[in-house]
Amino acid sequence: MIKRHIIKISGDSMSPALVNGDYAVIKKPRAFSPGRIYVVQHSDLGLIVKRLKCIENSRYIFEGDNTASTPSSLIAPVEAERIKGQVILIIGKSGLRRP
Repeated sequence: MIKRHIIKISGDSMSPALVNGDYAVIKKPRAFSPGRIYVVQHSDLGLIVKRLKCIENSRYIFEGDNTASTPSSLIAPVEAERIKGQVILIIGKSGLRRP
């Protein structure tokens, strides 16, 4: 059985892909692909939703879509264990959409 979870988006760091008040359906990822959106348990920032920018030395670099979001240099590279899920569906005011 594949588990899915729904989280509510708070903030504008992933705008326009995800906006404040949207809901994201997430699942545990089998693999990680740059360009996809993930939920990360960050040691300082808590639970964050960001796009995977790249993978360097088995560490994952994330960034927000909004240029005003926390820069990737402050997010810092994270280990795979901190990646809690991949966004597979967005539920917004205009209905369902893929990320």
